[in-house]
Amino acid sequence: MFEEAIKVGKLLAASRLIDGASGNMSFKMAGSIYITRSGENLDDLSDSSFVKIKAGEFVKEASVDQLIHMKVYEKTDYNAVLHCHGVFNVVLGSIMDKIVPADLEGKLYFGEIEVVDGQFGSPELAEKIPEVIRRKGIAIVRNHGIYAAGKNLRDAYNKASYAEHSCEILYRLKLLDKL
Repeated sequence: MFEEAIKVGKLLAASRLIDGASGNMSFKMAGSIYITRSGENLDDLSDSSFVKIKAGEFVKEASVDQLIHMKVYEKTDYNAVLHCHGVFNVVLGSIMDKIVPADLEGKLYFGEIEVVDGQFGSPELAEKIPEVIRRKGIAIVRNHGIYAAGKNLRDAYNKASYAEHSCEILYRLKLLDKL
């Protein structure tokens, strides 16, 4: 699982879904949950970039998003969660309440993507995100980016990538005044 996480971290960077030390990811393995350390650059991960966490515990070395990840696992059947900040989903998520893809694949895959409001780091936001993710495996948080969940990290990455692609198409159509 660590190898897959390292590969997905590089894909997130190559796809411009992360910048610097932004973003985080977690996965279930052998009955445990592993999450990236706080401040890790996802494009340069190693096995030691992950911290084992347990429900109800706050681990200082782990990503500050650990509560959101734990809530997703608690409320869904997903095995992997990632958070990223692609430019187009952040822009559209700042001005729209839901993303309704214009491209065929986005329409077929998502129908629409809900934009979630809430205070970063709050328990209320940590409760809202899994409720939205449960429906389609993805949520966009206003002014903050994508949370995607999947059967594995590649599945979660694919959802984030598809969503960012749909957001870019919408953005460009809006620039051309075609919507």
